Amino acid sequence: MHGRYYSWMIFISAVVLIVFIVMFVRGEMSPQWKSHQLKYRDLAIENSRDAESKKAAMSMDIELRQLYLGGLKRVDRCTTCHLGVENPAMEKMPLPLKSHSGPYLKDHPSAKFGCTVCHNGQGRAVDMNNAHGLGHEVHWDLPILPLKFIQSSCASCHDPDMLKDNGGGNVAKGELLFRERGCKGCHKLEGVGGVIGKPLDGVGSQPVAYFPMRNIQGEKTVYAWMKEHFDDPRNVVATSEMKSDFTDEETDALTTYVLSLHLDEIPKKYRRLGKGQGIPDTGEYLYKMYCGACHASGADSVYDEVFKRTIPAIRNPSFLKAVDRKYLKTIIEQGRAGTQMTAWKSAAAGLTDAQIENIVDYISQDKPATPSVMFGCGPYKPNVQNGQDLFRVRCVSCHGNKGQGGVGLNLRNPVVQKEASVEFLATTLRDGREGTHMASFGPDGAGLSDENIADIVAYVKTLSTNK
Repeated sequence: MHGRYYSWMIFISAVVLIVFIVMFVRGEMSPQWKSHQLKYRDLAIENSRDAESKKAAMSMDIELRQLYLGGLKRVDRCTTCHLGVENPAMEKMPLPLKSHSGPYLKDHPSAKFGCTVCHNGQGRAVDMNNAHGLGHEVHWDLPILPLKFIQSSCASCHDPDMLKDNGGGNVAKGELLFRERGCKGCHKLEGVGGVIGKPLDGVGSQPVAYFPMRNIQGEKTVYAWMKEHFDDPRNVVATSEMKSDFTDEETDALTTYVLSLHLDEIPKKYRRLGKGQGIPDTGEYLYKMYCGACHASGADSVYDEVFKRTIPAIRNPSFLKAVDRKYLKTIIEQGRAGTQMTAWKSAAAGLTDAQIENIVDYISQDKPATPSVMFGCGPYKPNVQNGQDLFRVRCVSCHGNKGQGGVGLNLRNPVVQKEASVEFLATTLRDGREGTHMASFGPDGAGLSDENIADIVAYVKTLSTNK
């Protein structure tokens, strides 16, 4: 009984082994690329435009083709299947035999540039799945780029100024959106930018494993992750603090640009740069690039319902009336610890002293000619306990029970405690801030006496030492 069972097991195993051997030999003897080449040869003969080209087609060898690109440190075998890329007669043929679209190969011949430098994919592979790097059965980090994002490769050799009118309008638009919509207010790039988000240097060449794919609805690829993250940041990363008010067209452009941020640099001899004027260094443009994502126009304070925080109105005339240049510059340079306000000095976010001065100029341009009448706390002997009692009644609904902030600012912040003088705090409490949640608590507002205002300010100044 047992002998018959083992005999059948041996027989079945032998059959399975033979089938695998036959499949392997068949695959080796008749690979996918060979059928493409045979079909291409027949089409090339049929569509030859003269006797010479017909003769060349008839003598075509059926073999692996390889481009060794020493300057780019690449080996591409893509033309093993894509034989017609530079043959105009193949313009109307199906892939992979058709000629390359557009005039791109005129300035980028495949013999010099290959294919993967622009299209990604695995240059050494000769079957479609591995060459394109797509699908669940392959695990390549840089799969072939969809055509809608192909312009990301152009930025490896060309700057946006050159690309915007020369076939790279989408990546140029993405780079402009990245600057003008304030992305560098949160993300550092080339040593300059905020620290709320991750640095973006080299993010376009990160492997798939770098990105959390759990909530991605489409393909589990880097470009799909980026596109969906721009569409709805918190659906992809629940803790993301990124705002998203982009159109679908804009998220395509941003994805294209961010994909261009590679760590590996193309050798200089391949680069062709435009003659652009560079990024404007005016205070208005710097404000838009580094401050606008959070502060918007700066005219009104904005309460973020998602993250339960208030963004101060730093260009509001009533605020500017009460502060001087030194205060503004200090806040920009040092930031506000414990908040989303980055320290923008050169050693932190990378702005130069001159750039910070330009931003202060822009913020201050609507400063009222007449400054606030300062409160003057000298005549009063403040009662801290009374100030705490009044704070609990008047202030906790906005500033929190310990001054930690909410709708109102965090009063415990070390920069606020150090830089906001007693007179500045008292004047703000007395006069309020038009266009913000900060009401007037003086005689013309809530009706607190000067003594009570001095008491509250005295208590606020103890918050940095209170637990």
